[in-house]
Amino acid sequence: MSNFALIPYYDDLNATSPAFSVPDPFWRRGLLLFLAVLALSAPQAALLPLLDRDEPRFAEASREMLQNGDFIVPTFNHAPRYAKPPLIYWCQAVSFTLFGQNAFAARLPSLLATAATALILFTWGVQLGDKNVGLIAALSYAFCLQTVQQGRVATADALLIFFMTLTAFAGWKIIQPKVCSRPRAICFIVIALGFAGGFLAKGPEALLPFLPLVWCARDAGKGVIAGLIVSFIVGLGLVLFWAIPAYIETHGDYWRIGLSEGVGERMVTGLQGHGASTFGWYLLSLPFYLLLFWPGTLPWSPLLVIRRKKLFTAWKPDRTDTYLLLNAALIFLVFSLMVTKLPHYTLPAFPFLALLFARRWISSGLNPALPIKLGSITGIVFAILAVLLIPIAISNHATPSPVGELVLDASDTLTPQTQFALIDFQEPNAIWEMRSVTKAYGQSIPESDVISFLYQPGPRTVILSTALWQRLREDADPSWKTFQARGFNAAKGHFIDVTLVVKP
Repeated sequence: MSNFALIPYYDDLNATSPAFSVPDPFWRRGLLLFLAVLALSAPQAALLPLLDRDEPRFAEASREMLQNGDFIVPTFNHAPRYAKPPLIYWCQAVSFTLFGQNAFAARLPSLLATAATALILFTWGVQLGDKNVGLIAALSYAFCLQTVQQGRVATADALLIFFMTLTAFAGWKIIQPKVCSRPRAICFIVIALGFAGGFLAKGPEALLPFLPLVWCARDAGKGVIAGLIVSFIVGLGLVLFWAIPAYIETHGDYWRIGLSEGVGERMVTGLQGHGASTFGWYLLSLPFYLLLFWPGTLPWSPLLVIRRKKLFTAWKPDRTDTYLLLNAALIFLVFSLMVTKLPHYTLPAFPFLALLFARRWISSGLNPALPIKLGSITGIVFAILAVLLIPIAISNHATPSPVGELVLDASDTLTPQTQFALIDFQEPNAIWEMRSVTKAYGQSIPESDVISFLYQPGPRTVILSTALWQRLREDADPSWKTFQARGFNAAKGHFIDVTLVVKP
C-alpha cells in the first residue's frame, strides 16, 4: 500500500481494539495533519474579503474591543453587541494584535479551531486503535463542503465545534477507561474547560455534549456522575468570571437580550427571514437538516450510498457508536425543532458523524486509501480554486466588498478624522472597511440629508448607491471627489454599484 503525497495513511486496520499504545511518531503525524488542514484553508481565508453580514460584525466588534479597551462588553459601530459571548472577540483581538486588522487575521481563530478539531478526531481515532480511523475522520470533517464553507469564516461556530468535540472526546475517555492513558481527573478538567470555552464561544449550545455523556455514563458508577456534575459547576464558574462583570456593566441587558435573541427567539421565531412563517411551513421544514446533510457532506456522502450494504449490513453499534450517534442525533433534533434555521447550525454534529463514518469504513474491511486520498485531493482542489478563482472574480468587478475597493481607491483623500455616513447601502461590511482608515463611527442618514451632511465643517464622506448619487449630484460641490465600484452583495445575493463621495 503506497503513501499519498499529502498525508500518510496506515495499514493497521484493527479498529475494534479496546486499547492502543500510541507510537512515537504519532505526534509528528498529528502535527502534519494540523498544519496541512491549516495550510489548505489559508488561501480562501486570506484572499476573500469579509463576507455577508456576520463576518464584518464580528471583526469590527473585535477591533473596537481593542480600541476602547473594554474586553467585557463588545460593541459594533459603538453600539453594544449582545448577540454572542466574548471568546471569539478575544481571539480575534489577539490575532489583530499579531497580524494586523485584516480579513485573514479575523478568520485565523476559526482556521486554528477547525484544524484543532481535525487533530482531536485524529487522536480519537488513534485511541480507538486505528490511525486510519482518525485520519479518515479528520479529513472527512475538515474538507467536507459544509466545513469548507463555514469552518473558515470569522464567526464563533468553529470555536464552538472545537470545544464541543473536545468535551465529547474527554467524556468518551471517561466512559471507556481501558483506552484512557491519563488520570480521570484530567479528563474531568478538560470537560470543564470544554464547556466553559463552548459557552463563551456561542452560548448554551455547549451543554449538548453533556446529555449523551450522562446517558452513556449512567452505569459507570456514582463517581463518574459526581465528577461530571463537578465539571459542569467548575465550567460554569469559569463562565461567571466574565458573566458577572458583563451583567453588572450592562445592568443585565447582555444576558437578557443575548439569551432572548440567541436562544429564545430562535426557538420560536424565524429571525431575519431564516425560518418558517406559519405552522404549516414549520412542519415542512423539520426534515431540512436531514436533506441538507447530503450536499453538506460532499464529497463523502456518495460513498455512503455506493457502499451502503457493506457499511450497514449486520452493523451492531457498540458503546462508542452509540455515544457518537447520540451526540449527532441530539444536535440534529434540537436545531430541527427550532424555527430559525441556517445551514451551519448542525455543523457541530459533523465531527461525530465523520468519526462514525471512519469507524464503519475500516470495520467493514474497505480500503482506507480511497477516503484518505479523496480527502487530500479535495483539500488541495479547494485551495487551488481559491488561489485561481478569487482574484479573477475580484478583478472582474465581482468582489464581495466593493466598499473595500472604494476605500483603497480613496486612501489618499480619507483621514482618521473623516466623518462618514451610510444612506441606502448600510451593510456591516461598509463599517468594517471605512473604520480601517477613520476613527469615526458610521452614521445612518436619509437621502434628503446627504448634501447638507457633506457641507458641514471638516472632512466628510458618504457611501450610497451610484443610482442615488446620480440624482443628487446636481447640488454637489465641484471640489468633492467621487469613486465608484461594482461588486456582489453576498448578504442579498445580487450585484451592486456603489459610490463614495469625499469632501476633503
